[in-house]
Formats: sequence, structure tokens, C-alpha cells
Amino acid sequence: MEQDQQAGHPSEENALTEQAAAWFLRMQQSDTNDVEQKAFEAWLAENEAHRTEYQQYVQLWQTLDHLEQKPRKKSRSTVTWIVTLAILFSSLHWLTRHEEMITTAIGEHQQIILADGTTIDINTDSTLRLALYGFTRKVTLERGEALFRIGDERLRSFEVHAGNGILRDIGTEFNVIKEEGNVTVAVLEGAVEVGIDHQNDTVRLLHGGEQLTYSAYDLSEISSTDKETVTAWRKSRLIFRETPLEEVIRQINRYHSRPVRLGDPQLNTLRVSGEFNSADRAGLVQALITLLPLRASELDSVTLLTYEK
Repeated sequence: MEQDQQAGHPSEENALTEQAAAWFLRMQQSDTNDVEQKAFEAWLAENEAHRTEYQQYVQLWQTLDHLEQKPRKKSRSTVTWIVTLAILFSSLHWLTRHEEMITTAIGEHQQIILADGTTIDINTDSTLRLALYGFTRKVTLERGEALFRIGDERLRSFEVHAGNGILRDIGTEFNVIKEEGNVTVAVLEGAVEVGIDHQNDTVRLLHGGEQLTYSAYDLSEISSTDKETVTAWRKSRLIFRETPLEEVIRQINRYHSRPVRLGDPQLNTLRVSGEFNSADRAGLVQALITLLPLRASELDSVTLLTYEK
């Protein structure tokens, strides 16, 4: 199990949790004075970690308060009870801190199920880092593809970091692919907020049946997507619909260590439609030379596709 090098020391994180809880408790009282208010604002302004930790208590308060069936005044004892619960909740999760690096080999699929019911299916040749602690549920997709089905827990946000983007779940199922500097997010159910680092004006909200692609320099328009096509890989299937041959070859090569190459750039004008078994490399090559005017030559390290003469 690899540890996240940017994670803080547990004792420092516990101290920050206690500070945020103390400030939250004090700010709920009606007798706060100007000196305390200024001290609180100065504490918030010190760094982003203070603001983030304090916001967790605000979110917890709003969640628990929403669960109350009858409106009632927030008494000091109620606030104290909620903050105490929050501290205990956080302490428990610091004790059960979990960080892990997960990697799949070429052609391998893997599924993991988190304690909160979240399921992550990981596709071929992928690497992701999982971090679960405190109020944090964070996955960083280093490369490859993963399908997320988020559990019912709502006290902690679920974030996926991929490239220079942050994806925030809003109760949903979504697929993420990171390859060659591009990240594609396809939402199957629910909604996902897509934000780009340091660009507050580029936040997009994707709903079920929508997708977009972003890179370090560009963010595409939102387009429609098809659930069957997006999730076909979970059943070891590849679905193509008038897909350029170059893209078909790229997809095949994701699942097999011996690559297929095009011998002529003009071959990319050819299009492929159909459903294929991603695990059957020989069958994939045979299907291409049957459907298209191609021939396959087996060289030392590659299979070369050229026009049939």
C-alpha cells in the first residue's frame, strides 16, 4: 500500500479538526463579539486548509439540521451535541485512514467495493490512488479508465481527480477515461460537477446521458453519450459506431500487449461499426480484414494492416 506523499501528519490533521470544531461551535452562539469575529476571520484567512475544514462542519450541520422533522431553534446544547458528534466522527475516520494505489495490467479488469457501498470498476492498464480519511473520499485516476457507482453516504463528498480536473459526485454513476493528456467524463445516472484547476469560470454540470472531454488547455462542449457503449468494457466488449479505423486500432491496443499498426495513414478514412470481444485479439484482427479491404501481416513485434491489393 502506497501512502500519499502530500497527506499531512495525523496529529496535525486532528489539531486542525479540533480548531475548526471549536470555531464552529463558537460562531453558532448569539453572544460572539467583534474581537472574536475578527479572530475567526483571521483564522479562516490563514490558509485554504482552515477554510476547507470549517466548511466540512457547516455541511455536516446543514445535513443533520435538514433531517429534523420539526423546525426548532438551534439551542446551545443541540449545537454542542452536533459538534461533539462531528469530532467523534472525524476521530474515528482518522483511526481508519485508508490509502491505496491500485493498478491493473493490460487486459485486466478489477472491481473494488468501499465500506460506504461505492463500487469502482477499473479497466485495463489503469492506475488510481484511493484516499479515505476524515471527511475525504478522494480518488486520483493517474491513467486508464474507471466506472464509479457512488454509495448512499452523503456526509462526505466524493471527488475524482483526473488530469487538471476535479469531478464532484452529486449522487450518480459515471465513467472516466484519462489517456494521452485528455480526460473524458461520461455520466450515466445522476449528475457530476466538472471543475478545472484554478479556473472558476469553467465549471460544468453533467447529467445522465451527457459527456465532455478536457485537457490542460481545452474544455469541450457537452455532448450526448450512450450508456451501453460507455460500459461495454465491463463485459469485455467493444462497440463501434462508424468509428475511424485509427481509433478502433487504438482501442484494441489498450487490451493487448502486441500492438496492431496501420501501414498507411489513408486507412483512417475507413469506418468500423459492430460489437466485438475485446479479449479475442485474433478475432478482432480477422473481423477487420473481413469487414474492410485490408490484409494483415505478422511482423516481429506488431501486426501491420495495409490495403488489400
